[in-house]
Amino acid sequence: MEKIKPVFFVDFDGTITKQDVCETIVKKFAGEGWEDINKKWESKELSTIECARETFKLFTRTDEEAFKEVADTIQIDESFQTFVSFCRENDYNIYILSDGYDYYIQYILDRKGISLPFYANRLIFSSEIEVEAPYQAEDCQLCGVCKTALMRKLKKNYETAVYIGDGYSDFCPTKTADYVFAKNKLYDYCLSIERKVYLYESFQDILDQIHLIEKEVKA
Repeated sequence: MEKIKPVFFVDFDGTITKQDVCETIVKKFAGEGWEDINKKWESKELSTIECARETFKLFTRTDEEAFKEVADTIQIDESFQTFVSFCRENDYNIYILSDGYDYYIQYILDRKGISLPFYANRLIFSSEIEVEAPYQAEDCQLCGVCKTALMRKLKKNYETAVYIGDGYSDFCPTKTADYVFAKNKLYDYCLSIERKVYLYESFQDILDQIHLIEKEVKA
């Protein structure tokens, strides 16, 4: 990583945050039937946006304050800010790529005093919650945010792409990344396709592994 500067692409829900924010919101406010909708999303019968629109119809509350109430209970990985400081000290770019929603991502980052560029689906609060997907791929609309396309767009020629994630929406971008740090479903997926992957539990684990990789590059 010394010879080729890394650029970090980081998932948000369950990666930067300890809990999956979207799942926590759904469990709190969605009525009966959301689990069946979610299973259809997991099996790719529904796209992210289709899943969201169907799920939001079951919500008992659709106001911004409801989302804030849940966001206030969410914790982030304690070592994430150390990771951000490390990247800034070394002039490494970090981009958050999330198939979640801009409203709670911005709210949680602001609450923690973290300023980073992020790409996510948009929430519009009205009498019902509406969803927009400005980063959806034209040729594949399974995800609201095409992380693979964004990685290709944001990565500079001299940079090495490092992807960090944990779930279903992270499967595709691992095929584009040079290095992958994973846990949970993403780690199991990488093993199933025989993709080289580094297991992590916290961003401190990632920092420790990066230092080891740097030593290997120098050797």
